[in-house]
Amino acid sequence: MKIIRPYAKFVSTKPAIMLGVILILTLLAFSFALNVETVSTDNKDTLPDDIPAMQAFTTIEDNFGGSDSIMIAVESDPEFGASNEIRDIRDPEVIEYLYLLTELSEHTGDVISSSSAGTLIKDLNNGVLPKSKRRVLELTDGNMLFDSYISSDYTIALISIRLYDTYNEEKIVEDLQEVISQVPMPPGVISQVAGSVAEGPVMQQTIGPDMARTSQFSIIGILMVLFLVFFSVRYALTPLVVIGIGILWAFGYFGLAGINISSMTSGAISMIMGIGIDFGIQTITRFKDELKNNKPAKAMEETIVNVFKPMFTTTLAALIGFQAMSMGDLTFLKELATIMSYGVLFCFLSALTVVPVLSVLGENLVNKFKRGKKK
Repeated sequence: MKIIRPYAKFVSTKPAIMLGVILILTLLAFSFALNVETVSTDNKDTLPDDIPAMQAFTTIEDNFGGSDSIMIAVESDPEFGASNEIRDIRDPEVIEYLYLLTELSEHTGDVISSSSAGTLIKDLNNGVLPKSKRRVLELTDGNMLFDSYISSDYTIALISIRLYDTYNEEKIVEDLQEVISQVPMPPGVISQVAGSVAEGPVMQQTIGPDMARTSQFSIIGILMVLFLVFFSVRYALTPLVVIGIGILWAFGYFGLAGINISSMTSGAISMIMGIGIDFGIQTITRFKDELKNNKPAKAMEETIVNVFKPMFTTTLAALIGFQAMSMGDLTFLKELATIMSYGVLFCFLSALTVVPVLSVLGENLVNKFKRGKKK
């Protein structure tokens, strides 16, 4: 406690200076936080590189140019019951449509090769696309090669597209959507890009709103608890400012260190809030008790001295737990542990700086206002 008291006295008696330091640190953190990106993940990102399966993936990519693939799904989707719309994907018009999409997609950047029922039927028919459905049925019926391209109920056909490992998810999806728009669709047929690679851009679009929604729910729940505990707007909002600034400082460090947020770690913010709010509650609760016998500056000095040990112990225990979680082989758990560790650590530091400054300045303003009213 001898080490912490000089700090506690300085923070409590020089809140204006500390406020300036906090503002500078927060602005710097905000500028670095802008570098944090939301990235998509796949199975390769969740496994360590030294296991046999991942080594096999790496070998395939090195020797064959990539192991990832994307698909275009062509589906029979007639709007009207009694119409001439296509209901069997083996219709020659659809086969020609599949062939054109396959050829165009193969000439798209980042694509190694494309294949479909259209290209396979043309190869089996001496390089010519059949014009009759009877001929298509002769080539496809009983041929297991088509099981990977045409569904058993003949309503869906797939175009399989293999990609180089340097592909850009958003660009390849946009390029394939452009390919689809260039080829006129047969009546009663719809086409769309599908597969795990196509999920990436969609995932990136949903991470932001999901993070915002979960954070809002967390804030609302925390606010309700704080109002019930303190019955005061000022005392209830101060801990929220603590976790807000603590998370901002953490994201500033993430931006500086090149740490990004993924779909698997996006929920960490809500968890950090749940843990970090405890630091603010402890500090405010002790400060209110100390105010009964001390002036604001002295009350905050005693508060910091007395809450430092339990808060530090809580932080240390949380960090040990998160580091234990990072000892597993799954890489996303390590990333989650890293984000949680720094989030809790910066909330702890925020509680020891932001709460004292806001609380002392707030009490001084309230006391000044009361004295003014008496005059």
